[in-house]
Formats: sequence, structure tokens, C-alpha cells
Amino acid sequence: MKKSSAFLAVILLLSMSLLAACGGTKSGSDDSLDRVKKAGVLKVAIDASYPPMEFIDADGKTYIGFDVDYANALAEKLGVKAEFQNVAWDGILTGLKSGKYDVIISSMNITEERQKEVNFVEYVAMAQNFVSREGFDVKTEADLAGKVVAVQAETTSHMWVDELKATKVKDIKEIKSFPGATDAFLELKNKRADVVVIDEPVARYYAKIDGHKVTGQAMAAEPVGIAIRKEDASLMEALKKAVADTKSDGTFKSLSEKWFGSELGK
Repeated sequence: MKKSSAFLAVILLLSMSLLAACGGTKSGSDDSLDRVKKAGVLKVAIDASYPPMEFIDADGKTYIGFDVDYANALAEKLGVKAEFQNVAWDGILTGLKSGKYDVIISSMNITEERQKEVNFVEYVAMAQNFVSREGFDVKTEADLAGKVVAVQAETTSHMWVDELKATKVKDIKEIKSFPGATDAFLELKNKRADVVVIDEPVARYYAKIDGHKVTGQAMAAEPVGIAIRKEDASLMEALKKAVADTKSDGTFKSLSEKWFGSELGK
């Protein structure tokens, strides 16, 4: 009788171990898409200082712009609504990795360094432009010599200009970096900078409203993507399909024409 009880106890312990193992596997599985669908919300981080891609409307509270409209369209494809959080650029990746939101849809260039931290779903490629103030005509990187250059901090534009100053154009007079694109263009408007380096749609927007000139292409078109945590594989796959669907059904083109007059990246 004692022998049978001991045997049963061993069987029970083994069964409990197997159940625990199975439970651990389940809890460690990727439920990112299910989580978003259950919540009914895709939490999207933007840096709302980057018109016309993402900025705040005249009412001081409504987020508008191409990326905002596009995030709403992607969320609709997933069967949920987009909920936006305005996050300073220099902390936006940290917030994603710590789980404060599901994705970043904020004109983020896909770079090797960023890919070490997060995954991306590409949705467009954009060039970088020079925007010069009156009296200046920066057409090539060599023309940056002796100039005060304004950029948004921690962007590909910032990294590119820093690299130029360290290597090819060492006599750039000064590089001024700012938390937002609006600050960089204010510096240009107040004649405390000679040129801004920034994404083409933003360059053309500010050239139009402030009377500056887009005087040249700084960098060739580079991929821009939705940033997502590396462990969120199911959500990433769903977003890949959603992006493809917006390209095939004309949504991407329609939103591009609304904001830029033609398809972005073409």
C-alpha cells in the first residue's frame, strides 16, 4: 500500500511538472496581436513636431498629418482604433521597448543601429533635403562648409551631418540640434542657422509656409518604417499585411495625395 502511494505521488509530481512546463510555454508565447485586438486599440507613438507628417492642429489638441492618417488606416485594417501618444524623439524608442505603446509610426528611418533594438515594417522611402534661408544656396554637402546647420536631434539627418563634419566637411561652422523640427526651422527663420537638413516632405512643407527654399538633396531616399518590439511577431506580421493592403487598395496613394499632392516616395 505504501509502495503504491509513493508511486502515485511520483506520477502526480511528474504530471504537475509537465503542466507547469506547458503553462510556461503558453505564457511566453507571442500574444501581441491578440492583445491589441482584445483592447480594441493600437497604441501609437508619434513626435508631433514634424509637419506635415505628424503635428498638432490649430485647436491645440488634435493630432493630424500623413502618419496620423496612415496609422488610423492601418488600425482599421486590424479591426481596432489608433490611440496616439506624443513622445519626444530622443526617448521614443525607449518608451516602445518598455511597453508604453505598441508601435512607433512617426517617419522613423530604418537604420542598422535601430534594427539592433527593434523590428520594422517598411512603408515608404524618403530623401533628405537642404532648406536654405534667403541669401544661401546649399545644393551639395560641400556647400555646408562655413555654414550653421540646424537639425532635429537623434535623427538620421543629425547623424549624417555629424559624420560629414568628422570626415568630409570638417569646416562646417556649427551644428545645432533641437528636440523638434519646428525648433530647427524657427532657428532658420530667425537667421541663427543657414540651412536645415530634413526629410523631403517636411522640407517642402516649411519652404512653403516660411518662404525658405529647398535648394538640394542631402541624402538619397532611405526606408522609413513602423517600429515594433522584437518579441511582437504576430502584430508585426499583421501590420505587414495591412501595409501591403493599403498599397494595393489605393489607401496609401489617396492619403499621400491629400497631404502632398502626389504619392509619397514616387
